[in-house]
Amino acid sequence: MDRTTLRLFFALWPAPLTRAALARVAQEVAHETGGRVVSSDNLHLTLAFLGDRPGELVHTLREVADGIEGAAFTLRLDAVGYWRKAGIAWLGSDAPSIELNGLQRDLVQRLADAGIALEARAFAPHITLSRRIRTIVQRRLLQPIAWPVDSLALVASELGREGARYSVLATWPLRAPGAPAVRSEHSA
Repeated sequence: MDRTTLRLFFALWPAPLTRAALARVAQEVAHETGGRVVSSDNLHLTLAFLGDRPGELVHTLREVADGIEGAAFTLRLDAVGYWRKAGIAWLGSDAPSIELNGLQRDLVQRLADAGIALEARAFAPHITLSRRIRTIVQRRLLQPIAWPVDSLALVASELGREGARYSVLATWPLRAPGAPAVRSEHSA
């Protein structure tokens, strides 16, 4: 039995072109706010944060995600904002995404059905761009980013001196209802 503890979350993980666009905005915002830019390797949108969990739970989490039947969609990111108390600048959307909200609700419900409790918190979809900001920022992007969302990822976070390092453990393509689940394994 695996007795390790992993810090886990489900997320949307951007493909290289989207990641590059997000990284450019993160650099601009970090410069604008005097904050510390989030590494491009760490840019993502969290759907469900699980926190520290026993390693043997990963098998159950994979089974939960195997049941997700979301369709691929495009997420429009156009709003830069901040959370003063947390000292974070983020990128989100002015218009709620029905597909994103539906995917997140389905995932959370399936986790609950599997007996996996999550912290009760309203879903605030965002990509963290900069930490420890010194000035606030709130504006729209002149050129919104269109993120083609086509998969869901299970991610492990390892905290170190340099900050967090994320490892994608598995991904699932978003598909039409009734299509077979296809999981892609990743080496950590």
